[in-house]
Amino acid sequence: MSGAGKKVVDVAFKAGKSIDWEGMAKLLVSDEARKEFATLRRTFDEVNSTLQTKFSQEPEPIDWEYYRKGIGSRLVDMYKEAYES
Repeated sequence: MSGAGKKVVDVAFKAGKSIDWEGMAKLLVSDEARKEFATLRRTFDEVNSTLQTKFSQEPEPIDWEYYRKGIGSRLVDMYKEAYES
């Protein structure tokens, strides 16, 4: 996993752990508020899950030859060198 991707996953995981969902739910007084809160929590969990799934996978390798054919070797080599460093 890349450094930036790992940071995103770590932040999302920590955010999910630090939220006191039950404590906040106890403060709600109306059924409408409870319904909206449940929607918020479900959406948060879905986004958090998507982030963890997306950024836990290694990216597909870059096909440098494909880009050399369309852009040219000099520019592609420059990007490849920067990418690998």
